[in-house]
Amino acid sequence: MKPVHAPYLVLLVVLAACGQATAPADQVEGPAPNTMAARDQDGAIKPASSNLPFLKVQAIALGAVPGEVVRVDLEEEHGKDIYEFKILAASGRVIELEIDAGTGQILKQEAD
Repeated sequence: MKPVHAPYLVLLVVLAACGQATAPADQVEGPAPNTMAARDQDGAIKPASSNLPFLKVQAIALGAVPGEVVRVDLEEEHGKDIYEFKILAASGRVIELEIDAGTGQILKQEAD
């Protein structure tokens, strides 16, 4: 019996490992890696968001309080998504705005 050369043995091991690295598409669980499907904790797909586009909500905030946005948070309150903007106004004060992400309605405005 002839001895197996090391490079061929390494190649054989690598090829064998590559053949088992991927599963057929029909056996892969969950959405494709680059999809935007949202899932809840049980794995069920949630309905698509009915929120306004972020840039539109930001324009509403800056229309109400001209200045520089220094922080934005998106929180869920009472089943609704609410954006909380902190804007550095021209006066030098930080103004906090809460805006309904679905309607664009300003819910709260106060100085920090």
